[in-house]
Amino acid sequence: MLSESKQVSVKIYLPEDLRARFKSACALQKVSMNQILLDFVEDWTTNNEKPKQPPDSGSGKGKGKGVNE
Repeated sequence: MLSESKQVSVKIYLPEDLRARFKSACALQKVSMNQILLDFVEDWTTNNEKPKQPPDSGSGKGKGKGVNE
């Protein structure tokens, strides 16, 4: 969870039907829409703050023969 700090407002635009579904799902789970969005933004930010590393091709840096060749 985030530390206690000054909170600011962020405004988003959603299609009406999506907002209604989101509101209903949150009510069914007895959780606020704000809490779900806060959790999502925290998770997403944690996973995306650093640049993604390209997948390792496993070929090594050089063009020479591999260990088993």
